[in-house]
Amino acid sequence: MQNKNQAIFEILSTYGSFAKPFLNLMLLETKHDGWYHLFKSLEYSWKNKRNKSLMEIEKGLQHKKPKTLEYLLLAKKLSYLFYMKEYEISKELYTYLKENFKYIPKKSRKIVSSILINIENIMNWNENTRIWSKEYELDPSTEVFITLGKARKKIKEKDYKKAWEYFKKSYELSKTIPHRIGLINSLNDWSWYLKDFDLEKSRKLSKKLMYYMGYYFENNENHFGLFDTFFEINKENIESLYSYAPIVNHYWEKLPEKGKRNSKENYKSMFNILRKFIMSEKSTYENTEELRDYLKNYITNLSETSKKVNISRKSLSAILNGKVKEIKGDTLKKIILGLNIVPDINSPEAIINEYGKIYMEKSFRESIEKLEKMSFEERKKIFVNSYIACVYKPKMNLIQLKNLEFYDDFYIKWFIIEMVKGNEFLNSRKNLVNHFFEKMKRSKYEEFLTKYFELNKKERQIMDEFIRNYSRYDIKWNIRIELPEFLRSFTEKFSLKKMPVSLAYWYYEKGSDRRKLLNILNKF
Repeated sequence: MQNKNQAIFEILSTYGSFAKPFLNLMLLETKHDGWYHLFKSLEYSWKNKRNKSLMEIEKGLQHKKPKTLEYLLLAKKLSYLFYMKEYEISKELYTYLKENFKYIPKKSRKIVSSILINIENIMNWNENTRIWSKEYELDPSTEVFITLGKARKKIKEKDYKKAWEYFKKSYELSKTIPHRIGLINSLNDWSWYLKDFDLEKSRKLSKKLMYYMGYYFENNENHFGLFDTFFEINKENIESLYSYAPIVNHYWEKLPEKGKRNSKENYKSMFNILRKFIMSEKSTYENTEELRDYLKNYITNLSETSKKVNISRKSLSAILNGKVKEIKGDTLKKIILGLNIVPDINSPEAIINEYGKIYMEKSFRESIEKLEKMSFEERKKIFVNSYIACVYKPKMNLIQLKNLEFYDDFYIKWFIIEMVKGNEFLNSRKNLVNHFFEKMKRSKYEEFLTKYFELNKKERQIMDEFIRNYSRYDIKWNIRIELPEFLRSFTEKFSLKKMPVSLAYWYYEKGSDRRKLLNILNKF
């Protein structure tokens, strides 16, 4: 058990909160000894409850323990104290670990040295001395955040060329591990600081940020600031705003009203702009002063405009002078098309909504043209992948997809666009779904879909999450976790791999959530 504890703690140290399923498992399997308290401290740390993390470390140090565990506990104590800005106590513990480094067992040296190196890099407490071998300095997870710290330092020094090099290195290192926090932090900072120097490259990086956000995270309301970064970089790219607005709205609704981080009050100004790009079926609009002033900027000659937009001069005049109290959406569409109006974030909501409908109809026609060139099986595959990936799911069936005959339904049209064109966030989630099904036999695939569409809405949401997590956790872990016997039948029936099934099950920290998942899997 000692070796297993050590191996899993190394995984947790390497992958961070991405490896949460291992932690959930160990908190159930580990006895209430020093290892248990070490694991429990990580759980609190990932929830930013460092006082409780520190309390668990103190409890762990009170137990009888091997030297390997003792030094791991002391190293984590140093880490928590340091990030709580208890620098005086931190330096004493730092000095103790440095002076006793040669006594630290080899099994724990790598992790202890990583913490020491990270702190030393920030504080320069022992700038001229290295008492560990080079191999410890090259621990990838540590190097990611050291490099990211160097990039941020170079930004403050206005050495931007060097900063871009460090951001790139941090990003590339994060991909090789993979370390999801390293990935999003590197891309978030890099794209944010680059936007004033190279907007085109900054946009490309921000799209990669959205890809990895969708790929690695379920609870994206906890990382809402990444949407803010994307918005600031892409606020002049209205197609991106239309594409992402419904997704951002989905997670916005999950935010608390107030709070220091990730609350509605913190992102209110951003969302007040972005929400205008959430298209609605609205067909008439109040003729506000804002709307009239906006149109006057484009309509300087009533007679010429009348000919361009095919609206009488009298009607245009009535709109501009406010005699008309409401404007029909079709009227605004004529004006937008006739005058080649392209809105921006400061345009009236009526203009943004009607331009969005024009954009949607064009994108829908293009999407249908692509679907017409596909076989029904190809259509079915991308439909299923998209349905499981998307945050909003319309009421549509496979007969409609086969015949490409849809009701004139606003939400179905938007789903078809997301299905065919998508965006970086959605496409990463589609890739996860595709990976889950790619080795499944066709007969089992059909059976799976039949069972899936018999589930209710809540059950499908849980199953969607399980499918995505299966693919996220299908990487080489260099350790084996036993598949629970109650998952064996489902795993073998659908030709799935044992390890990612286990980890997708242990993803849930609450036993009640795992039982809900198990009840759904048993229906298959």
